[in-house]
Amino acid sequence: MVDELEMRKCVWSGQVKDKAELLRFVVLKNGTCLPDFNKKIDGRGFYLSNSKQLLLDLMQKKKPLNKILHRDVILAEDMPQIVEQILRKKALDAINLARKSGDLVLGFEKVKECIEKGQAAFVIEATDAGNDGRQKIASMVADMEQYVLFDVATLSNALNRENTVHLAVKKGKMSKMVGLAMQRYKIFLNA
Repeated sequence: MVDELEMRKCVWSGQVKDKAELLRFVVLKNGTCLPDFNKKIDGRGFYLSNSKQLLLDLMQKKKPLNKILHRDVILAEDMPQIVEQILRKKALDAINLARKSGDLVLGFEKVKECIEKGQAAFVIEATDAGNDGRQKIASMVADMEQYVLFDVATLSNALNRENTVHLAVKKGKMSKMVGLAMQRYKIFLNA
């Protein structure tokens, strides 16, 4: 059960959700709206559902937040792209932190072994991974989350390695942090 203190309301849809399912923004004194996912910017904060489509729809309206927030709010025209870049970077940084902590397994055989031993919390695969490898992994991970969000070049660049296709994050505290970052990015793209 989620603690009520962790619940917030999306100012656009009116839905009450866990803060992890929402994106926080801040309106500065000059009216500029900024993403504030780390809750470090001074100013009036508000929450929106974690959805690229919601932001795209919002951008089609003329001054969409002014009436709701009772003030002039300046939204950057490319706010959906800005948010996507931030969430993407957070997900890639989280994967890299898992690598640095020793909780990231790389390579098909090692990922397979990690899954078979019951050590994997979830799997990350490149969008351009071969169908044969992806199908083999899929057959092993029945109920396990699989994230297919980045291509080989992006994963390789983020981890400073070559040909990064199959990854697994080991169970533990690190997997929760990485999983949350991956889930937020995945939901943003697909909601």
